[in-house]
Amino acid sequence: MMVGHRLGLFGVLFFCGLANAGILDNFNWARSDRIEVNLPWLPFENETRCYDELGCLNITRTWYHLIHRPFNVFPLPRSVINTRFILYTRLNPSDGQLVRAANQSIERSNLDIKKKIKFIIHGFIDTPLSNWVKEMRDELLKSQDVNVIVVDWAGGSLPLYTQATANTRLVGMEIAFLINYLIKNYELDPGEIHIIGHSLGAHTAGYAGALVPGLGRITGLDPAEPYFQGMPPHVRLDPSDAELVDVIHTDGKGIFFLGYGMSQPCGHLDFYPNDGKEQPGCDITQTPLVPLTLIRDGLEEASRVLVACNHVRAIKLFTDSINTKCPYIGHQCKTFNQFKEGRCFTCKPGPGCAVMGYHADSTPGLLENNEVQPQSKLQDTVGTKYYLTTGKEHPYCHRMYRISIELAHPSYAENWVQGHLKASVYSPSGVMHADLTPSGDMKLEHGATYTTVISHPVDLGGNVKKVEVSWEYDMNVLEPRTLCLFWCNDHLYVRNVLVEEMEMPGRGKRDAQFSSKLCSKGKKDYVDIANRGKGIFLDTCLVDKYSKS
Repeated sequence: MMVGHRLGLFGVLFFCGLANAGILDNFNWARSDRIEVNLPWLPFENETRCYDELGCLNITRTWYHLIHRPFNVFPLPRSVINTRFILYTRLNPSDGQLVRAANQSIERSNLDIKKKIKFIIHGFIDTPLSNWVKEMRDELLKSQDVNVIVVDWAGGSLPLYTQATANTRLVGMEIAFLINYLIKNYELDPGEIHIIGHSLGAHTAGYAGALVPGLGRITGLDPAEPYFQGMPPHVRLDPSDAELVDVIHTDGKGIFFLGYGMSQPCGHLDFYPNDGKEQPGCDITQTPLVPLTLIRDGLEEASRVLVACNHVRAIKLFTDSINTKCPYIGHQCKTFNQFKEGRCFTCKPGPGCAVMGYHADSTPGLLENNEVQPQSKLQDTVGTKYYLTTGKEHPYCHRMYRISIELAHPSYAENWVQGHLKASVYSPSGVMHADLTPSGDMKLEHGATYTTVISHPVDLGGNVKKVEVSWEYDMNVLEPRTLCLFWCNDHLYVRNVLVEEMEMPGRGKRDAQFSSKLCSKGKKDYVDIANRGKGIFLDTCLVDKYSKS
């Protein structure tokens, strides 16, 4: 969903944004199937249109909503959309072969029915010639010996947006017809099919999946919001469209705030990296992002960054996840803030954690005899949000650490102090520098414990040797209680530091991969850190404990 999304029908999308922001239709009164009066753009009765061997489409009142989806039209003719299927395999990794639902076409191609098939579907104002399609295709072929079929529906993905959304229904029928043809004539196992769709392509995948019983998997990459969010399941991507539906949300601010992606869960596993709204590195007002991208990656990528950086980040994360050795681990949590506070760091059964991206189907608890469990067993995860953090540029995958600072409370310490905390964590594998108060100054009560989740590309390898904690007291003239001159103590007293790293649990392992507790090496059981000073903590807690006893 690119530049044109910001243009035509802005008034309609404006009201969509208001609704999604909770300003209008809190009680869902605008659903058109609840409206008794016939309105000029609503059908008086079911409207149906047929498309040769593909079957028929209808538009009923359930496809309308006065705010979310006020206009509906039928798709353009098949000849205009001109849906094409371009096959790539390891025998022809760069020269695509056109295939269609015909014996002669299939048998002349390199399509190997015994191998898995991966479909890639582009979105609004996009084409199969985009750089990201080639990159994803190459990574898929590098990972496995599979068939990759790129769906070309460029003839139907152009503005206006209302027409493009209608065209996705017909494209979905075209995809389903090809798959069902292969099932019928070549005994293709539908469970071996994986459809990957971006933006409008995600909902297109849903339409195809609804017509293919037993379809294995759909991955939705930031499914388009306008005309889909808030609508019934049959209008959009939903968990019933495949045995496993996993979704990555990266641009869910709402169209009113120029966010193009859905924020509501629509799969079995819904991932929200960085809260699924604003992605790090996408704020073009703070960094020379567009000029650097123009020089490094060319005009096409620079235009994507300028218009839809957050929206296309889902593509980049998924593509990176195919062959990376760094696991994208999402944590089940009520809110992103609770996740950042470390409240959802362990993997409880359910699953409490899930793998985001290409390897989502390897999430513990989802597999039974190496096969994805039936939908009836996946319903517990529907509606659940999985949170994680990523980097602002490649490599996007970061390790996640939970750092807990336990404060002491000697008699001469203030009950609370306010300021900034930073830490440097040292391991033979590398050094991790972390801001423990990323939201600004923080009120810290002596005797309490403060926890935050930090993401970093360095893998400490479970071998933390030393932690340096930096402390700076913050005086705010607008808050007299924070003024600390001659009559108060601005020191911070830290008892110990706990560093934990989360990995996806294996059999019988449900907690962090490692947990390192670091203490003062002095005689006291805490470290006195002066304002603008540092405290050193070493992995000698057990040694000190036994020596004192």
